[in-house]
Amino acid sequence: MKNKSFNSILLRGTIACLTFVVSPIIFAVTDATSADISLQFTEVIDVANVGNVQIQDPGTGTNATAIEDFCVAGTGFSTFEISFESDDGNNDTVFELTDGTNNVDYAVGFDNSTGGAFTNVTEGTPIIGQTLNDIAADCTSVADNARFQITILNADWENATILSGSNYTDVLTITVTSL
Repeated sequence: MKNKSFNSILLRGTIACLTFVVSPIIFAVTDATSADISLQFTEVIDVANVGNVQIQDPGTGTNATAIEDFCVAGTGFSTFEISFESDDGNNDTVFELTDGTNNVDYAVGFDNSTGGAFTNVTEGTPIIGQTLNDIAADCTSVADNARFQITILNADWENATILSGSNYTDVLTITVTSL
């Protein structure tokens, strides 16, 4: 009888152990979900440090020229287009200075650096595919990284009509658009 009691106790202990070991596996449930993670940047463009350009008393027999360095910075894009427009009141592709009576044509060149070659600009036509040189929210900590050149051909300014005037002006608008 002792043997039967011992076997009964041993059997109950074994069942209890098996129940403990097997129970979590039989009754376990799981669930899963996912989350999309994204990092986004709002497109910001800053064009700064463009100064007024004054060409005074150019040398006889030479083109009148001036170069102005400026800064283009931004975030959220890597390429841009830039356009230049004359505020001469005409809907055309010519840049013009005026004294209110007489007009003097001028040309604009753009360089997306401060030491490269200038690309000729057509008034109102964007120059596309320019690489952003400085990725920054603004130009406060960025050095000038682009420039434009103004050229007034000698033949356009060195004549009696133009030389009899005193001050020829225009407003040049520079527009940078992210691509």
